[in-house]
Amino acid sequence: MKVFVISLTSSIDRRERIARMLEELGVPFTFFDAIDGREGLPSDLVDRPDDLHRRVLRSRPLTPGERGCYASHYRLWQKCVELNEPILIIEDDCLPTAHMKPFLVHLKSMHEKGYEYIRVEHQKGKVTLLEEIDGGAQSVFWHNNMSGTRGYSLSPSGAKKLLEKSKRWICAVDNYIGESYRTGIKCTGIIPYLVIDRCDMGTTIQNNGPKLKTPIYFKVTREFYRFYRFIRLCWWNAKKVRV
Repeated sequence: MKVFVISLTSSIDRRERIARMLEELGVPFTFFDAIDGREGLPSDLVDRPDDLHRRVLRSRPLTPGERGCYASHYRLWQKCVELNEPILIIEDDCLPTAHMKPFLVHLKSMHEKGYEYIRVEHQKGKVTLLEEIDGGAQSVFWHNNMSGTRGYSLSPSGAKKLLEKSKRWICAVDNYIGESYRTGIKCTGIIPYLVIDRCDMGTTIQNNGPKLKTPIYFKVTREFYRFYRFIRLCWWNAKKVRV
């Protein structure tokens, strides 16, 4: 399985560190040059962010960093479809674990059984065991998958679904992937984790923009919309908890 590491070309230290760690684990990989949202989006993606939706229902537009992060993952979804094979996507601020190389074969077999998206990093919240996998691994169902995109494996069918529902960018990419009722993708994962959060560095891809003051009426619409999303996700999960 091909492994792609999303990283800004300017992040020399990060690249050197993640490259050293993956080489020590014997994991072949390819750097994917991240799109820097501060420099603008490619022409075919520039109209994707829906600022009106963001302002009314989520309080603020996507920051330049969030746009760049979304665009970078979007390009790799396109790459997955182009290759017509599952790929593993990780960001350069993760810490690969010793499980990565031996478990790549498990990811491949899971995709062959129909898994479209497999989270390979930790997630908070409720989790349901799906099945035991040879080698001491477990596949699980994450009821909430709206936190982080440091590592996940994606099949071509899963990539097509993410692309199809990305006509408008109405939230950060990790939130988008987690809204299963919107994407139609079941948020599964593998334990033990293949990557973990280093906690000693912040993301450079999804950099923060200036904080804007949110009008009180948008805060009200945001809370109503947040409740709506919660109900939709709970309903979807109740139907999809079993593979």
